[in-house]
Amino acid sequence: MEVSKYIMLFHKKMKGDINSQEQKELSDWLQQEDSRGLAEGLEKAWGLSQRYKENYEPDVDAGLARLQQRIASAREGGNRVGVRALPPRRRAFPWFSAAAAIALLAAIGWWWAGNGNAADQNNALFYTAGAGESVEAVLPDGSVVMLNENSFLSVDADLTNTSERHVELTGEAYFKVEPDPSRPFIITTRYAEVQVLGTAFNLRAYPEEGFTEVEVEEGSVRLSELSNGDAIELSSGQRGVCRPGAPLNAKTSPGLNAHSWRTRRLNFRDVPLGEVLHAIERHYSVELTLQNPEIRNCGVTTSFQEASLDEVLQTLSLIFSLEAEPVNGRSAGFLLKGGRCRPADSVH
Repeated sequence: MEVSKYIMLFHKKMKGDINSQEQKELSDWLQQEDSRGLAEGLEKAWGLSQRYKENYEPDVDAGLARLQQRIASAREGGNRVGVRALPPRRRAFPWFSAAAAIALLAAIGWWWAGNGNAADQNNALFYTAGAGESVEAVLPDGSVVMLNENSFLSVDADLTNTSERHVELTGEAYFKVEPDPSRPFIITTRYAEVQVLGTAFNLRAYPEEGFTEVEVEEGSVRLSELSNGDAIELSSGQRGVCRPGAPLNAKTSPGLNAHSWRTRRLNFRDVPLGEVLHAIERHYSVELTLQNPEIRNCGVTTSFQEASLDEVLQTLSLIFSLEAEPVNGRSAGFLLKGGRCRPADSVH
């Protein structure tokens, strides 16, 4: 199901972040008869979200509870579905992000409940997390999903009555799947399929990044590429990446740093500086350019718990004698100048 993808594109359009190719793709989709109801709901929801004043804090839990009741009443004999908005990680505009999340969820719920073609769309339930937010949902089968920001999940409404449990993810989420060996839990992304029986793992699949990544916390999963069926098995402490046109890649990841958006923690034990910088870029949504490529493979052993970007950069500067110079303003990134390896590059 591609609905979640187009919701994301609509969101980017309204924020002014959409590019020409994405705009054309969205426009073509909106011309389809069965998409117009959702488009109208999204436009109304966006307008409502703009009306919130800066000093207003919406009741997120109450809003989501009302949506839950609306969806439940629209389904005959349906399962109870729980949704909970978690404290935002970054709240540059706290009133807006929470309001927009409620509005988008409501729009999706309205479209789903009233759309005559709902059965043709697999009668799905939808979950979404807006910019700067995390949302936790309890699925009909008891599995728990925590969505990272700008993420969408569609779920088969008959999750408890099918031989296989199917969901589709656009974005990033942490899954703790309720064990049921007789009914595999299958997640589809744009490029890959992840199959599990009962485990906990992080799954990242933002369309603009061009890959699907799985990092396993507990149990094991099977990561398959949709285009050719190639697959690898991943167990606890391993990370796998599926990128179209490239071999499936698996490596050990004892620090579980792909989970950092949820745990607020980064752990490194003798990890090459290049990999450390990648994890920091991803966690803080910042671009870091290393001027001296000779230190890219220097090992780093340190950890950060709910640390600010300034604290992280100061630590790396001390370890490697680096100078962090802002590039095009503080929000654009940093150039890491100079630097050298030391015999013991570790901070505790």
